[in-house]
Amino acid sequence: MPSELKYGSFAEAMTVLGNLTKIEGAVQIAIKNSRIPPKETRKLLKCSTSDEAMNTPIFQYLKELFKQIGLGNIELGDAEIFRFSFVVDHCPICKLYPGVKGKVTCYVTADTLAQFFTKDMGIPSTAEEVKCTNHGDKACEFSVSLQPLSVYQMALDATDKKIISTLIEKKETTSIADAFNLSPEELAYRMDVLRRYHILDDNRAPTEIGDTYCKYVQNFPVEDDDFQPPWHNMSKVSGAISASMSFAEAFSETAEEDAQHDLREKDVVNLAEKAKNSKSFAELVSKNILSTDDSGGK
Repeated sequence: MPSELKYGSFAEAMTVLGNLTKIEGAVQIAIKNSRIPPKETRKLLKCSTSDEAMNTPIFQYLKELFKQIGLGNIELGDAEIFRFSFVVDHCPICKLYPGVKGKVTCYVTADTLAQFFTKDMGIPSTAEEVKCTNHGDKACEFSVSLQPLSVYQMALDATDKKIISTLIEKKETTSIADAFNLSPEELAYRMDVLRRYHILDDNRAPTEIGDTYCKYVQNFPVEDDDFQPPWHNMSKVSGAISASMSFAEAFSETAEEDAQHDLREKDVVNLAEKAKNSKSFAELVSKNILSTDDSGGK
């Protein structure tokens, strides 16, 4: 949770924390049920423009996930080989902190993007919020940085690797088309991808990166399992998210009712201190349960 956030009352703080735990729970369920086949990840990584990337099934699925979880309407900004930027207008997370000004607050959204790329797409990634409505920006913007080595392993398929090896062996591109039964259009597309990834130069000659890739990276094993993408069973994913949010909402209501009984000032202070050092509401609840157990349940 963003540090130094101020709430009008303890009840307001509990409401915010309850909403956050509901969203965080839904995120975990969504990530758990959203493993992406490598061939679909590859389609996104090979896109040369944002428009192409926005039309991929994987982005359309992410867009739907965001809506169902309650993270808002996400759009794609830039699509680079090792970085993607995303924009959320009227971000619902910002509205949880109406009194916060001059700070970025949507850590939940950034964490969701990092988990989606890392756990579901299989590419170790980090994400940060670079613009935020609560900071005074027009919209919330997030930058996702992908680990280059993992991108090279995932983006290029077996045919791409054969093309690279053939070019390093100084064979003509015309023989490549015949050797791998590629149409002129598909060969041109694959050549463009290899240039975009700096494997080839503008003259279709292997670069230093291309030589290094051929010697080392292409030999690293990458799981290429062929299984159904999650959007083929969207109703199952939606049902799991809905169940998670319903449970979290019921739990939050119970916690708020309990908080109204025998609430002492020092308890509020202790809870606030623990909140500063907790990454999620679930972690905060866990700390309180442990402290209660340590005190003999008193």
